[in-house]
Amino acid sequence: MLSLAAAAVLVLTAPDPYPPEVAASVALTEMHAAAARADADAWAARLAPDLVWVGNETSERWDRDAFLAFAAPVFARGEGWTYSARQYGRYVSLAPDPCNCVAWFNEVLDSATYGTARGEGLMVRHGETWQVLRYALSYPIPNDLANGMTAEIKAFEAATPIIDAPGEAADTPEEEAAAAVLDALHEAASKADGAVYFDLFTPDATYIGTDVTEHWSIAEFRAYAEPYFNQGRGWTYTPRSRSLTLAPLDCRCVVWFDEALDSASYGTSRGTGVLVRGEDGRWRIALYALTFPIPNALARDMTARIRAAAE
Repeated sequence: MLSLAAAAVLVLTAPDPYPPEVAASVALTEMHAAAARADADAWAARLAPDLVWVGNETSERWDRDAFLAFAAPVFARGEGWTYSARQYGRYVSLAPDPCNCVAWFNEVLDSATYGTARGEGLMVRHGETWQVLRYALSYPIPNDLANGMTAEIKAFEAATPIIDAPGEAADTPEEEAAAAVLDALHEAASKADGAVYFDLFTPDATYIGTDVTEHWSIAEFRAYAEPYFNQGRGWTYTPRSRSLTLAPLDCRCVVWFDEALDSASYGTSRGTGVLVRGEDGRWRIALYALTFPIPNALARDMTARIRAAAE
């Protein structure tokens, strides 16, 4: 796993071409920079032909053509949008395949409009060009605001139901196996079964919580969660929709997912991340990121309140 700060050092010292993780990170930076200056062509060049972009609201799921159409009038006005990755806020992991052609990432972003944002996704390399294949954007809600804001979101969704965008069903044996691991994860959490739960992660996995400060190694997350599990206190998130993507690798050993979840405590949440099949043939979770999607109608007000609380 390579952090943004490490990537910056390597970019200054590495020969051309860059190491693959660095090149992927540079491509993300270039994508965000192109969007900020409303450079539609440079921005589109960083989006893979099979792109799926998941917006903050669960109804927002665009393929490349739809996302280009969404952005076109914004760029035509010269507006663009600004998301800048924070120093020490981006991590890139290379997939376990000798092609060095797929990587996954997570990043914390600063937005001129919305304040703090977060992105997770999957990148692919075509020749020497890295492009974004999957991207999920969200706005993390601080822990001290979570109860109040998720109650507001639940009330809004009860009055104005939001329909989840259709996803990508598991249609390969690898995707079906990955889906079974995610189902087992949620079942183990609901039963407070820490032994089963943590056995479903890779040893070097990352877990990202809903607060922007919650970026844990799996050992750190285990230290946080096990006291609750030991008291029989788990948590229940029930998947209501899920999308899975088998990465284009000869090993067929990496699956990206995003899933909309229901929680009695918090209402709608979303999980995104990556599963990897190890040499033992087992699928395990390498990245899991949890967030509370904010409906578009509430986004400007809520993100302004989040920003004000951080000042």
